[in-house]
Amino acid sequence: MVKNKGFVFLLIVCVMLAIVSGCSGQEKKETGANSPETHKLLLGTSSQGGTYYVWGGGWADIMAKAVPGVDIAVEVTGGPTSNMQLIQSGDMDLGFVTAWLGGEGYNGVGWTSEKHDKVRSIFAMYPSVMHMYSLQGKGIKTIKDFSSRHVSTGAPGSTSAEAGSALLDALGIKPSKISGIPTSTSVDGLRDGTIDAGFAVTGVPGPFMLDLETTHDVQHIGLTDEEMDKLLAEYPYWSEMDVPAGTYKHQKEDLKVVAFWNLAVASTDLSEDLVYDLVKSTFETNDQLQAVDPTAKDTIAENIKYSTIPLHSGALKYYREIGIEIPDELVPPEA
Repeated sequence: MVKNKGFVFLLIVCVMLAIVSGCSGQEKKETGANSPETHKLLLGTSSQGGTYYVWGGGWADIMAKAVPGVDIAVEVTGGPTSNMQLIQSGDMDLGFVTAWLGGEGYNGVGWTSEKHDKVRSIFAMYPSVMHMYSLQGKGIKTIKDFSSRHVSTGAPGSTSAEAGSALLDALGIKPSKISGIPTSTSVDGLRDGTIDAGFAVTGVPGPFMLDLETTHDVQHIGLTDEEMDKLLAEYPYWSEMDVPAGTYKHQKEDLKVVAFWNLAVASTDLSEDLVYDLVKSTFETNDQLQAVDPTAKDTIAENIKYSTIPLHSGALKYYREIGIEIPDELVPPEA
């Protein structure tokens, strides 16, 4: 009887080992060479609720479905300069930056003396433009009329504040007072007469401008060719853009304004194949991106020309594959 019990025990052990072995074999089969490699990536955006954060969350979800094995976690950061630094240090894989601050970061000029040479651009997202505005009847019709006036440039540290102050300095315009306050506060000041004119860097159309036009007649201000040439000579990472007449209720003609393209960037540590798949899938799912944020209508392959940072080799491969001409300065050193 004891011998029979021993035999039964050994039989049970053998069966269990066979089951475990089979499961292990099945697991190896399912995670073998034919299964997609898993890529857990970190994406640097900006403050929670900002356009970068919203855009990034939507893009990450879309990429998770479109590219097998990709899992992108969206991280709250300080914005473009922080994202450049985090990718350079190896603490971030992907990020969003403005062409202005990204270009300076890559070359180690402007806001930093360190060259952020591990950063590569992968696609252009959308442009933000510098709105310059006042109210009709104040006698302010050109940027030169900002002289001897109370002007708001935007919240301290914002692209609007940095660019607004830089523009005034470059063109030699001296307001009587400059206030660094948020756009919403600036608009309130314009309404109650405590502020004469303002700057605001946003997408087009800017929600703040649509709101202001519901209660007041807005004076939209553009730049002359001479003024634009002077600015671009001093700030080569800025861009020029025309806002078509009729974009806003009181805008009767095209406006020549400064634009700041926003770029998606990646670390050189990411493989060529992975970045190729991300870029290809981004353009193939553009309709889904536009449902996340309408600015994605400008996320098209041809707009990569607005980049100020050399391309990742995976992105370069995709653009060349579809026949996009790439400027020499955007071809990465490793290509």
